[in-house]
Amino acid sequence: MADGSQPKTIGDLFYETRVLHGRRWSLRRFATEALDGRIEPVMLSYIEKGERFPSEDLVRQLAAFRREEPQPLLAVLWRDRIRYAIRRELGRAFQIQPSVVEVTDGSLAIRLSRAMAALPDDGAWIAYERWRKEFRREGKQRRRSAADEAELDTRVEETLRRHGLVEVRGDRVRRKGRHLQAEGTEERRAVAMQYAGLFAKGLIDRVALRDVDTGTYLRNHYLNVERARIPEFHAALDTALREVTERFAATRSRDTEFMNVLATATTE
Repeated sequence: MADGSQPKTIGDLFYETRVLHGRRWSLRRFATEALDGRIEPVMLSYIEKGERFPSEDLVRQLAAFRREEPQPLLAVLWRDRIRYAIRRELGRAFQIQPSVVEVTDGSLAIRLSRAMAALPDDGAWIAYERWRKEFRREGKQRRRSAADEAELDTRVEETLRRHGLVEVRGDRVRRKGRHLQAEGTEERRAVAMQYAGLFAKGLIDRVALRDVDTGTYLRNHYLNVERARIPEFHAALDTALREVTERFAATRSRDTEFMNVLATATTE
């Protein structure tokens, strides 16, 4: 599943339409003029911050203002709703009460993936500051404080070091591994949310955006397998996926896309 950065939420799209591209409209003016008075400014601010979901009618109005087809924007809304529903159930499983803003973030898992992708595949050393700059790039579209960014960076580095995936020497860093096995509640919850986000994006891309080049591959395969050989099948699948990812992995450049691969094999 191609994903150049953390996927934009529907709130991000409302915000960038109002503020970016040289507009910088006030909340009141945007709600009144661009959105035809269909929402109060305070509710628009909640949507932009990820604390509320807009109605589908409001998303269609946003698409009309952007002079775009509504389907891609609606797909973002549907994906966000799916992620929220899954996150709510995961919160119950992990004894945590979720909020909409947490659901649309998924910061730790996303940044862990980007931190690994920012390191050369051959294990070569690179400048530590360059590495941090690369995997923090998605933070520019997330409105976090400097303290929040620093805390997230520290959590990412501690996690990767603990799992033996990176080595830091002075002002240099290099890759030592590729695959992270989640341990503890926080890591398992972060990975679960990342899986949920990938599933939601892949599902919506396949169902709602079939004629759009989203970079998503989604297929289902069926087979009967002897129960005793299920562990063997899992091991073979893991080996094949590792071989493919290692074969196609490239150092980040303007010609690459960040790809996240989610594989699920389960019995009924």
